Parts: sequence; structure tokens; C-alpha cells
Amino acid sequence: MNYGWIEIVLFYGGAISFGVWQWLKMDRMLKQTRAEKAAREAAERDSDNPG
Repeated sequence: MNYGWIEIVLFYGGAISFGVWQWLKMDRMLKQTRAEKAAREAAERDSDNPG
């Protein structure tokens, strides 16, 4: 049996999984930051134009 393939699959599977996890985490953080910025800008616009 060739254990090299098992090592390759496990190593690169872990590396790719880590990369995808980091990408998803950063995507969530960017969406949250953008939503907070939009809410802050909307609040500033509302306070600048009272009525």
C-alpha cells in the first residue's frame, strides 16, 4: 500500500480546509464591518437632517 497518497490527502485536505475556513471567517467579518459602517453613516445622516 502506498502511504504517500494518504499523507498527501490528509495534509492538503487540512491546508485547504484551513484556507476555506479563514476565507469564510474574513467574509463574515467584512460583512459585519460593512453593516456597522452603513448603520453608523445612516445614523449620522439622520442626525444631520432632523426632519
